[in-house]
Amino acid sequence: MKKTERQKSFESADLRGKTVVFTGGTDGLGKEAVKKMAKMGATIMLLGRNESKTKAVVSELNAISKKELTHYIHCDLASQQSVRKAAGLIIDKCKQIHFLINCAGANVGSRQVSKEGFEMNWTINHLSPFLLTNLLLDRIKETPKSKIINLSSATTGWIKMNYDDLQLTKKWSLLQSYAQAKLAMIMCTRKLAKELEGTGITINALNPGFIKSNLLRDGKGLDRIIGVPYMFLFAEKTENGGDRILRLALSDEFENVSGKFIDEDHIKNPNPEALDNELVERIWNTSRQHIGINKLN
Repeated sequence: MKKTERQKSFESADLRGKTVVFTGGTDGLGKEAVKKMAKMGATIMLLGRNESKTKAVVSELNAISKKELTHYIHCDLASQQSVRKAAGLIIDKCKQIHFLINCAGANVGSRQVSKEGFEMNWTINHLSPFLLTNLLLDRIKETPKSKIINLSSATTGWIKMNYDDLQLTKKWSLLQSYAQAKLAMIMCTRKLAKELEGTGITINALNPGFIKSNLLRDGKGLDRIIGVPYMFLFAEKTENGGDRILRLALSDEFENVSGKFIDEDHIKNPNPEALDNELVERIWNTSRQHIGINKLN
């Protein structure tokens, strides 16, 4: 398909001197995005749990940029302690953060809990990105026109949040646990956008579409048996997802857009619960409690 002038404009961006903090960049659409950012000259802090895998991608990106501009930061999103340590390293290394892209996600196929006692899909897909964002926020605020992008999902429109049992101790399912974590991410994106009004910083949630990925690698039973072949047959190519991340980060059309849900290529209304300010406030306060908002440093 012939690329539009709009696509060409963001693909030719010059990111020399710009710092990108990126989770989920070791495979799938995240890797497609960081490869292009490396080609554009960005300095990249690449967060990953698997040291050998992440370092291999770091070497690949440095070969693309022909400079040592990509750096490995160990971070396990299943652990708040690991997120805190990673954030400390980033702050030590980076005087500015121009882009924070929370791309990493997981579909944990059975009910598990983190060391902090929170359901694992809630932890990986919402709490840890929320914590990382809060830990880096002061440095982000020091960077003119910085941008935060949170990767969300279309599944957020399929469920209702279980406010009385967010940890799903009574009735757990993969869909509910994953989708409500991503819905909470959208809600907190809207809330933080309001907090950042007037700063020039933007934050948005992006559903990249149904993209080929390893997201179902941890699925169990029918979720894996049905989901993996379905993704292989019907999902869009991985590059499309990476391009949507770049478009939101770099295109002029999103220059002053903040607090929005971007569904593939268009701004759309999210799940109505994400537009209910009382519910948003409830999830915001609960999320702050879960990350120990008074213990960020």
